[in-house]
Amino acid sequence: GGAGQADSITGSSVTRASGGSGSGRNSGTTSATAGGGGQGNGGGTGGAATANTGGGGGGGGSRGGNGGSGIVIISYAGSQIYTGGTVTSSGGNTIHSFTSSGTLAPS
Repeated sequence: GGAGQADSITGSSVTRASGGSGSGRNSGTTSATAGGGGQGNGGGTGGAATANTGGGGGGGGSRGGNGGSGIVIISYAGSQIYTGGTVTSSGGNTIHSFTSSGTLAPS
């Protein structure tokens, strides 16, 4: 699978949205890709992708691995004016991260 895209929007560099690895021939394995993609496994089940990265699951001879859950990140300049999600700040921006359901609402 393809490598994901690195960004530092939350203050530390995280690579997200990689493709999952294809399955290895017979019972071999293929390496997982940067950004949460799962490892392939020709003889069994492919590896699951890392949660909250949007990565693809690895291919498998009997069953593919689960894809990684997604994440929504909202960033705006200045101090916090909304509520919702996990709130952090970085570089003068306020950041709201949602890894499941949630609502962004005015404070």
